[in-house]
Amino acid sequence: MNGYNEFLAHFPARPSQALIEYARDTVFLESRYLFVWRVGKVQMAYCTHCHAEYQLGVGLAAYKHNEKTACLNCGSECVVKQRGRGRKYLVDHAYIVWYEKSVIDPHVVVATWYYAWRDYSGDYHNVETQFEPRARYLFEPGRGGRMLRRTWSGEWKQMRSVHQLPAGMVNWRSIYIWCSWESVEKAVDGTPLQYSQWEKYRDRYYTLLTFFDLAAKYPCVEYLTKLGLSGLVTAKLDGEKTYGVVNWRGKSLEKVLRMTRSEVRQFQQIASSVQPLTLYSYHFWRKKLGWDLSPMDAHVLRDFSYGYYRQQLEDLRELATEIEVAKYLLKQIRKSEVYSTATYAWIEWRDYLRNCEELGIPLTEKYVIFPSNLREAHDKMMRRVRIKRDENLNQLIQERLAELESYSYADEHFLIRPARSTSELFEEGKTLNHCVGSYAARYAAGQTDLFLMRLVADPDTPLCTVEITNGVVRQARGYRNRCLNDEEQAFLDRFVQHLRKRQTPHTLRFSKGFDRLHQGEASRLVVTL
Repeated sequence: MNGYNEFLAHFPARPSQALIEYARDTVFLESRYLFVWRVGKVQMAYCTHCHAEYQLGVGLAAYKHNEKTACLNCGSECVVKQRGRGRKYLVDHAYIVWYEKSVIDPHVVVATWYYAWRDYSGDYHNVETQFEPRARYLFEPGRGGRMLRRTWSGEWKQMRSVHQLPAGMVNWRSIYIWCSWESVEKAVDGTPLQYSQWEKYRDRYYTLLTFFDLAAKYPCVEYLTKLGLSGLVTAKLDGEKTYGVVNWRGKSLEKVLRMTRSEVRQFQQIASSVQPLTLYSYHFWRKKLGWDLSPMDAHVLRDFSYGYYRQQLEDLRELATEIEVAKYLLKQIRKSEVYSTATYAWIEWRDYLRNCEELGIPLTEKYVIFPSNLREAHDKMMRRVRIKRDENLNQLIQERLAELESYSYADEHFLIRPARSTSELFEEGKTLNHCVGSYAARYAAGQTDLFLMRLVADPDTPLCTVEITNGVVRQARGYRNRCLNDEEQAFLDRFVQHLRKRQTPHTLRFSKGFDRLHQGEASRLVVTL
């Protein structure tokens, strides 16, 4: 502990009067009791808040155990407790995060995570709030935050980083956590952190500990927030991937975002939508591929600048360049209200291309690769493919159903079962206005699994379609590719749990022996849930 004396010197030796009053009047507002007993026929009372003892009445004019009433002396709302009853566990607990100025440097902000309690299990007279510091935090402008945690032995241990919760807390979820915004306001007043825009983050990061750690380290948090780009800050605080797009130590917005002032103003116009991947997309298309696109277009195409969809673009270079594909997707999004995202348009375009290949249509001409109206071309190809597939695929699907039907599941509102034929899949797609019919071949070969969700009260009407591939729910869509609502999603989550219960010790195999089909092409589906 001696090694941390310099750190601990910033903190007051004992809880301040302001903290004591905050605990008493706010945190433990409901921790006020009226203990009652009788002296002869007269019921007496003692209030733990005002410490007054007085007579309540005679005979039947009495308060009952655990009822709520107001103290006749101070007016506080109290819970009545019979003095003679056991109260071994009558202890009220809370966690309190309290901010203050450093006692040795007024430009430094400190915070303490207190475990606080009021113990009425013994002598209930003159009970006061007890405080035990569990963690200390020090926020120095330019240096960021530091944290000490008290171990079970009572010694202080320095943590590598500032945590939102003190490590090692037991049963903390059963105890309320309180943070005084008034203490925050007073603590940051007159320090660089008063301009950090902490008020805009307090609802999301209730104790603000990780926020002040970031804001003390990087002053750009202030002007990113003022610019409306708080999405970049929350991504950093949430530990999400930021793709290296923010120079957190930059001294101006241009240096922080690595952009010109004009570009910064353009991003400010879509500030509420900006994510780290938006900025990465902007730099990727402009600097790496040389396409002068707008910030909004970069945002729409963000998923194609990194990861899975980026690789998919590269795989299609023989057909078209990345820029050609990106411009086509943007054109289709603007043309049709059906495509709410670029990935949705991409999925339909890829389905269209696969259908062309299956029908033997050469993908050599641009007008074939990029049909003017993607939705119409997609639906036309779907109808042609359906005619070709039905007979052979139905036989393969029937071979799979004996096993897949055993995973059907239902509750009082919904049911879910495997698709039973290509006709059913195409009718599903037609009714719900999506392209599940194009997955019939993969489903028949065991490369994916397709389940149909229905209302129990209307089992023949399509509601939602679910695709599971390699143990992951890849898609779950309703009419016009809408996302599931809360009730539908909750049922799907229970269905996944149902599959988990039915699995063997390590894996659950939906398909049996389908590797004999399309040998060399189909890979066995093993679902690990």
